[in-house]
Amino acid sequence: MKLAVVTKPTFFIEEDKIITRLFEKGLDYLFLDKAHPHPQYIERLLNLIPKKYHKRIFTCNNRLMQDYNLAGQLFPPGSPHPTKKQKGKLVGYAANLNELHEFKSFYEIMCFGPLGRTFHQSSELNEYGKKVINKRVWAFGDIDEENIKSLSDYKFGGIILEAQVWDRFDSCRSTDYSELIESFIRIEKITRKL
Repeated sequence: MKLAVVTKPTFFIEEDKIITRLFEKGLDYLFLDKAHPHPQYIERLLNLIPKKYHKRIFTCNNRLMQDYNLAGQLFPPGSPHPTKKQKGKLVGYAANLNELHEFKSFYEIMCFGPLGRTFHQSSELNEYGKKVINKRVWAFGDIDEENIKSLSDYKFGGIILEAQVWDRFDSCRSTDYSELIESFIRIEKITRKL
């Protein structure tokens, strides 16, 4: 099972160091998804991350994806779907199984999560879900150390972490991100066994 992390929507001082450390500790992919940033800020962050990791980074900006030879392009919820084959891998999002079934053919990776609900509360993970979910579908949402094993029953190809990582670091008050890295390492060890 692959392991990805979505960035926080804002930039912060220690971000490049944390991202580099996550890659060193087994991160497969980074989804560089910032809330309407100027491309210059993303370029600055990319320049601080070692180039050897660029092929494992996805971004919403097609030009930067090509200029920096990144892994591919993200199409966040609400964005138009790609209409033609583009360079790199394409990543889309689905909030329910109907969207997943309808749009899965557009993307190499589909991020699936019951937005606004937890997987435990979701009726989406049912027998139909087992038919629609495959290795190209990655779980996104309320993933933690306790529920990763139950998600593997649905044959997800990967999991995408966000709050589970970033909630362990206060970017406004601290430069110590050891708790974040330790939590990531525990999750990474669990996913490698699945």
